[in-house]
Amino acid sequence: PHDLPEWFVDDENKHYRPQLPIPQALMEKMKQKQRELAARPIAKVAEARARKNKRARLKLAAAKKKAEAVANSSEMSETMKLKAISKALRSEDTQRPGKTYVVAKKGSANRGGKGMQVVDKRMKSDKRSMQRALKKRKHGKQGGLTGSKKRRNHK
Repeated sequence: PHDLPEWFVDDENKHYRPQLPIPQALMEKMKQKQRELAARPIAKVAEARARKNKRARLKLAAAKKKAEAVANSSEMSETMKLKAISKALRSEDTQRPGKTYVVAKKGSANRGGKGMQVVDKRMKSDKRSMQRALKKRKHGKQGGLTGSKKRRNHK
């Protein structure tokens, strides 16, 4: 230290504090507290889940009320009642979201996360064409404009 500048030595003497060793028990206590904090769900996520559950409960209550009203009505036949009740209780939002397909690109190491599947371009386009065909089968061919823009705008 004798070859160091005087201002540096003065500064070190003024500010340098040697780090004291932390006892193992205290270190474990701090780590445990950190683990507990990390394990807790994030407040906003918990609130969003609660809102979602509340909406689901309200929808279910409304559907049950509607089903009860249908069951008590006298002007419907039993089969019509059953159909109406099943329609009232059937809900679109009860279905789980499907997988998200991520197209792998050359040179980038992208890994799929939760609910994601890494696929190549061909696989993604095959999947989309299958969905398109299924939709067409379900709804039938929709009329409308087809072909190039030139033909569409041709008078």
